[in-house]
Amino acid sequence: MDSDNQAPQVWLLSVQRKLYQWSRENLETPYRDLWNWVTDPRNLYMAWKTIAGNRGKRTPGVDGATVEKIATGKGIGLFLHELREELRSGDYRPSPARRKWIPKPGKPGKFRPLGIPTVKDRVVQCAVKQVLEPIFEARFWPVSYGFRPGRGSQACLEHIRVTIQSRGKPAADGYRHDAPYQWVIEGDIEACFDNIGHHPLMGRVRHGVADRKVNRLIVQFLKAGVLEDVTYSPTDTGTPQGGVLSPLLANIALGVIEERYRQWVRRPEDPKLKSDGIKLAAIKRDKDRRAGRTVFYPVRYADDFLIFVSGTEADALAEKQALATYLHETMGLTLSPEKTRVTALTEGCRFLGCRVRLKWDKRFGLHARIEIPREPINGFRIRINQLARRQTLRRSLTAMLQELNPYLRGWSAYYRYCVGSKRIFASLDWHVRQRLWLWLRAKHAGVPGRKIASSRRPSVAHPGTKVWAEGGTEQFLMSYVPVRRFDLKWMRKPEFAKTSGEPDAQRKVQVRFGEQAWETGGGDTAPRPRLTLL
Repeated sequence: MDSDNQAPQVWLLSVQRKLYQWSRENLETPYRDLWNWVTDPRNLYMAWKTIAGNRGKRTPGVDGATVEKIATGKGIGLFLHELREELRSGDYRPSPARRKWIPKPGKPGKFRPLGIPTVKDRVVQCAVKQVLEPIFEARFWPVSYGFRPGRGSQACLEHIRVTIQSRGKPAADGYRHDAPYQWVIEGDIEACFDNIGHHPLMGRVRHGVADRKVNRLIVQFLKAGVLEDVTYSPTDTGTPQGGVLSPLLANIALGVIEERYRQWVRRPEDPKLKSDGIKLAAIKRDKDRRAGRTVFYPVRYADDFLIFVSGTEADALAEKQALATYLHETMGLTLSPEKTRVTALTEGCRFLGCRVRLKWDKRFGLHARIEIPREPINGFRIRINQLARRQTLRRSLTAMLQELNPYLRGWSAYYRYCVGSKRIFASLDWHVRQRLWLWLRAKHAGVPGRKIASSRRPSVAHPGTKVWAEGGTEQFLMSYVPVRRFDLKWMRKPEFAKTSGEPDAQRKVQVRFGEQAWETGGGDTAPRPRLTLL
């Protein structure tokens, strides 16, 4: 079956492209016949390949089965054949998800529930997702990020920076004093994944999918319940975190946030419009600002979102209350009164682990910045101190560096696009070097410091700089990580959204700040119209 891997992959991509193109041209029409594609052997096989390649392949559900047990037991072919027969006959029923509590990242002592479906349910959910994702991806708004292909946190933060950046000609003194937005509503939904209403969610799903069998299957997943130890709990609301389908369903549900502000946010290609929707939305926002009307602009990453306000603080506070009522009435969600707050952009707010704010710059005037907050920096130092504590003295320097380096790489890769990251990386490199020095002094008590210092040698990757090293393993230096501003041109569309099978058939070209154009690969083909990103 592995030798035929390419054929199912090509087939699935062609189906996804067809669904994406159709959905983009028929934004208000649901697709009616999807069941045959969901249960197609090639779709199920590609779903199996995806699940078997995930990190959770060794994690069992309530039945105790793992990917390896199934592959070495009855075999992949028989497993998928029996699964398809269950689906086609209507005998398939999802099992409850196994509940597991995992620590919340960055919040010591706090945990969040994770629902782990069985391998069989994961394969079916993935098969459904592979068919549904192109339909809804064509309908999602350009201001939503997270759990979407090619739309990660760095792109979201850069979108925010460009959105709040001061534009236009400088004043007579050469500085920009005005920004398009003055206030921001920091949205925090209480237990979002656990409280999404099933009825309004399925209403939104049916707006894009009119296949009764597919919709019935989604409802079964939502109602499957969870099993914690031996206690079964029904799921009357929510999409349990941990399921393959849950992120897509959450994005479908939370699309109501963007729809509330649809007069200021448009899709790139809306069939109801004769011109580019994003550009028309930008014109509408500028026109309303000049007329003194309040403008709201949302940017959402999964269940975290910001609403930028061009107006007064009273306008922002009133919209905060109206939005809370709107989310409760449409999706049964509740905004946290304590964590949802209105903040001046000059004071800044926290979003995706970074600080977003407007700051006066003596070169430009009012300037948008994405900064590294103090809390992650302090958390970094604490983590290094914990790794290099006395309880780890029995470990070798090689083992210590092998555990330390992935953390250094990941931390620097995430914050490399922030303002001042180069200086902060250099400071943290020094902290790591000093902690390792103290750790080695304690490990080799009584050994002269000069002999211990011999473990520092010129870096292979960066000659001229000494690092702690042992054997072929050396300390990773964050200060040498390339630092630059994230470019929205780096966002990659999913394969099914590309207009050509050749990845370089179309190339983005920067036109001017806030705008882009498309340049085709040659010939006499006319270029696509210029698109305003924000």
